[in-house]
Amino acid sequence: MLYEKENNISWIIFNREDKLNALDFDTWSQLRDSLIKADNDDTNVIVLTGKGRAFSAGDDIYSMYNLSNPQESELFFENLFAAIDAILNLSKPLISAVNGLAYGGGCEILLLSDIVIAVNDAKFSISEGKLGLIPPMASAIGYKALGRRIMRLLLTAEEIDAKEAKEIGIVDYIVPKEELNSKILEIVKLINNLDKNSIKSIKNWTRIDRKMIEKAVRELSFMCLTSPAKERMRKFIEKRNKLT
Repeated sequence: MLYEKENNISWIIFNREDKLNALDFDTWSQLRDSLIKADNDDTNVIVLTGKGRAFSAGDDIYSMYNLSNPQESELFFENLFAAIDAILNLSKPLISAVNGLAYGGGCEILLLSDIVIAVNDAKFSISEGKLGLIPPMASAIGYKALGRRIMRLLLTAEEIDAKEAKEIGIVDYIVPKEELNSKILEIVKLINNLDKNSIKSIKNWTRIDRKMIEKAVRELSFMCLTSPAKERMRKFIEKRNKLT
């Protein structure tokens, strides 16, 4: 993760460009630390984005495949949930700037964000079911956030474009890639017109219940060790290795 302060914004940037910003143990841990730092820094808004052609491809399948026992799996997913919990506890607005593809956990983070801006060629998919797993955030709060429309994404793992993501409600704004930063600054300017205490109170009253997500993450930690999931992850890795 990269962390920068500019224009009264805390910028948190996924920086595993060669892995499509996949989320391994260290990335989840650094995301948590960066979010906590940003919430306590002298800035008004937090922006989360990615380097390269991906916002985030989601959880690092190689890391999950190599989890070999309940203790390792519990540690990995407790670390994952700590980052999610940091998002849920933010007192500042979180803007996710989707600079490319957002799959799996990368797409799910958008459901926890306050405002989502996507470039017009961004792609979205919630594909954990293909791997014998569940998308914990989308499963726990997706229906409440987006209604029945989330079910097609959960049950088909279909990839959708930015236009459809906006129609469904995952995305708020779509812009050309070269206009992403200017759109971020435009939205930040609007947010800065609000009173800081009002923002904190709004964030507090609209806080998502963490309990259901925590339960779903715990179930995911069990599923990750099952034979069907291991087999599907193995095939995914073999296919990916052939492509590279």
